[in-house]
Amino acid sequence: MKNRNEAVISFVILHYGDLSVTEQCVRSILEMDQQENIRIVVMDNDVDRPETERQKLSEKYQGMERLQVLRVEENGGFSYANNLGYRYAREVQNAGFIIVANNDIEFPQKDFPQRLYESYEKQRAHVLGPDIIRQGTGEHQNPLDTRLRTKEETRRTIRSNRLGLRLYPVLFPLLSFQMRRMERQQTTVRLAQSERYAKTQTQIIPFGACLIFTPAFIKQEKKAFAPETRFFYEEYLLARRCREKAYRIVYDPSMRVFHESGTATKRSYRNEYRRLRFVMERTVEACEIYLVQKGIPENSDTRESNI
Repeated sequence: MKNRNEAVISFVILHYGDLSVTEQCVRSILEMDQQENIRIVVMDNDVDRPETERQKLSEKYQGMERLQVLRVEENGGFSYANNLGYRYAREVQNAGFIIVANNDIEFPQKDFPQRLYESYEKQRAHVLGPDIIRQGTGEHQNPLDTRLRTKEETRRTIRSNRLGLRLYPVLFPLLSFQMRRMERQQTTVRLAQSERYAKTQTQIIPFGACLIFTPAFIKQEKKAFAPETRFFYEEYLLARRCREKAYRIVYDPSMRVFHESGTATKRSYRNEYRRLRFVMERTVEACEIYLVQKGIPENSDTRESNI
């Protein structure tokens, strides 16, 4: 690997939905220091968009030497598209660090590259998670969790979602109300516990909106996410995989990003009825994939889960 101050940092940005959101994310990266070390891969995951719409993204960044737009042609979801971008960054751009981020992430720190180099020198982590601050509420979204979900919890999630889907037309008002209430409760808890997010934390479940894969991970792994889910639970699968291989995951609040939470899904499914159904269906799929993995605890006496 090159000297830490020369290692290439590749930003893999998953584009889906609003082009202006992606533009804002890319702009924040282009305003960073040490541009000579920065590469950007924009993964066009808008597979259902008309050709004329997809062409706008390619034309927007045409001719930029350090920015590549890659099209995803198969609707494989979050993990699949990001794995394509990760592989390009790893094999073509020879990246030392690969940052996989949603397009609704902004990077406000101009010295982010230097902070990243210093964090890796200090932590020697395989995966780093920055402080992810939700715009509008100010809540800290990282870490996502403090422990792996147990098989018992995952089975319960599958059962409840399947029941909800069977009775969806009747239960939709109740399900929608409960989801909004849970989101408000989680925001309240996170804001009340804001002091805990000022501390470095290890072996957590990192929030998937922005993940940093370091040289220690990239050297060993050809994929960022394995096995692949279309949506959801990719963080728990990544954490299980890291623990199985004795990889270090570290939350480092010295790096900070802003997140316009859920932008892609909300704008793609403006109809709340369709959006909630989509979330429930994809959650069942992801939970079933998670269940078959090794190293998942059957149950746990620890009640602390989402923070």
